[in-house]
Amino acid sequence: MKKLFGYAAILATAYVATSQASATNLLGIDVSAAQGSINWTSVHGAGVEFAFAQATEGNYFQDSKFKSYMTNGKAAGVQMGAAHFARPDLNTPATEANYFWSFAGPYIKADGKSISPAVEFETFNGHVGASTYTAWFNAWAADVKAKTTNSMTPVIYVSSCAGACYLDTSIMLDGWIANYNGENLYTGNPWTSCLCNPWGPTVWDYWQVTSTGSIPGISGNVDLDAFNGTLAKLKSTEGVGGL
Repeated sequence: MKKLFGYAAILATAYVATSQASATNLLGIDVSAAQGSINWTSVHGAGVEFAFAQATEGNYFQDSKFKSYMTNGKAAGVQMGAAHFARPDLNTPATEANYFWSFAGPYIKADGKSISPAVEFETFNGHVGASTYTAWFNAWAADVKAKTTNSMTPVIYVSSCAGACYLDTSIMLDGWIANYNGENLYTGNPWTSCLCNPWGPTVWDYWQVTSTGSIPGISGNVDLDAFNGTLAKLKSTEGVGGL
């Protein structure tokens, strides 16, 4: 997925080898067509329990690998979520929610294998159809949730040093925080620098730890993520339908 900034690289292999015994966070990844073909069985075997796959951007782009990633990731035992790269500067929340759901919706279901969708906030040139960025993303989430009778808890991807500073405490989405701060994926957290945190001190759900991780089954670099809790908690609090 797209990035705003870079910090020191942290390799997944080091985490898997040294940290799982004392883990408190859950290992995940986020991927797009840039990762090419993925062996999801190897990915899950390496300890990856969840993944976000890029689905759409704005109202003009659909990721060519999204459908195969969602299908094959679930088949391998990975909890899969769909991600939308928002362009609040170009479109209303409803326009982008409709576009996202028309493409990704069939893969977001209460099947015990789907986690709630994510929206990426990385452009800061305005918020069409809403008074603030927070209002725009709250409306996007509400529109997406209205597409299904299954319960969902959408999340917003933001940099702790950028996007989070444009949000306020009325944000209704869970937080997926990008901060490449050198903290250990399994035992650390994103709130050690750049402290624009509208959710409150130390609060986070997901954390993007690095963009240069290494995972068996994926050629080249991949984003590494953490979930703040266990697999059971991920399924119950972030799973579509609360599964």
